[in-house]
Amino acid sequence: MRVTDLHAHVATPACERLLDGPAPAHLDPFTLFSGPETAAYNATQFASLAPRLTDPAVRIEDMDRAGIDVQAITAAPPQFYYWTDPALGRRLARMQNDHLAALASDHPDRFVALATVPLQDVDAAVAELEHCRSQLDMRGVEICTNVNGLDLDDPRFRPFFGAAADLGMPVLLHPHGFTDGARLTDYYLTNVVGNPLDTTVAATRMIHSGLLEELPDLRLCFVHGGGYLPFYSSRMDHSWAVRPEGRHRIPDHPPSHYLRRCYVDALVYDAAHLRFLVETMGADHVVVGTDYPYDMGDPDIVAMVRGAGLAEDEVDAILGGTAAALLGL
Repeated sequence: MRVTDLHAHVATPACERLLDGPAPAHLDPFTLFSGPETAAYNATQFASLAPRLTDPAVRIEDMDRAGIDVQAITAAPPQFYYWTDPALGRRLARMQNDHLAALASDHPDRFVALATVPLQDVDAAVAELEHCRSQLDMRGVEICTNVNGLDLDDPRFRPFFGAAADLGMPVLLHPHGFTDGARLTDYYLTNVVGNPLDTTVAATRMIHSGLLEELPDLRLCFVHGGGYLPFYSSRMDHSWAVRPEGRHRIPDHPPSHYLRRCYVDALVYDAAHLRFLVETMGADHVVVGTDYPYDMGDPDIVAMVRGAGLAEDEVDAILGGTAAALLGL
């Protein structure tokens, strides 16, 4: 079994030279709702991560130490450039995709590349997705859990999800802070609570919108264990059963029916939570995700999976079998 990490980030420094400055504060909730202590700490820490985000030799050494055979490499969340004008967004996405594809081509036994797309322009995002699949052999796509604060159940994004389904490209959804995080500025809650909360909101809205009902071939994978949703999905099922608001677009099945069609990574830090995640989602819908190279990741996740008391076939599925099927490895 080749251990495959479906949640690992790469930076493309060349992109920064095309920008006049960082994202506008109101469109960068991770930074906007970081308190002064977090901002100062991150400035130092992120600078120290540069070799791991950019040097494949350093990355491969770290993978070997962690017991990871293959990484699905994706754009780092600060390089979701949805806030740029569409023309620049298209250029930046192409630069990142060329970079990611080159890394995978140079190290085909260690890396598989997932695309990024300029979702501020849905037509351009679809065109870039098709290019990445046909010309760059990219096996999936990573997007943020919102686009400039706009939720992904908005009908304008349906053509993108339809294209992903038609192309057989799984969609990895990664948050970048919570869009309404004024109460999260202390204690690094912009990440600790904000990131999984944004994932939870995105997943819940997408399920209730009927997206997965309309697109049965669409495969969604949510990082950080799927946020909070797998751990309290019974609440949305109860609401669906007793109230009308959640049944308009999914009248025939409770929300958890669609949740169990999604995939999540195992980045939940302890064996008890992993066992519950497997019980809720099924081992065939859980994958390894390290969040490399950030400090909220887990370099010991392989040992945690192996030591969680799961059945051997469940361990094999989580460590690599499910990811291989998703990515066509």
